Amino acid sequence: MVILGFNCSDDKKIAMEFMKENAATFPNILDSSNEATKVGFQGYRMSGVPLNYIIDGDGKVVDAWYGYEKGHKRALAALEKAGLKLEDK
Repeated sequence: MVILGFNCSDDKKIAMEFMKENAATFPNILDSSNEATKVGFQGYRMSGVPLNYIIDGDGKVVDAWYGYEKGHKRALAALEKAGLKLEDK
């Protein structure tokens, strides 16, 4: 599994400060160029942030949703649907 952040909306300095404050340890793409914004808003139909995607090994979007959900139930279900075996806790 790979976690990748993509921010095409915020100023790079603001985004870097946010990631540092929240101890983000996964790779992030910070690019607010016209090309990156087009990919986000047209290619991935983004209309706000945060937007979460689970993409399977074949590159197909399994699920997508806006915002944060305590307990990550939707994310866990999408990961299982994408074929990732999750351990019981």
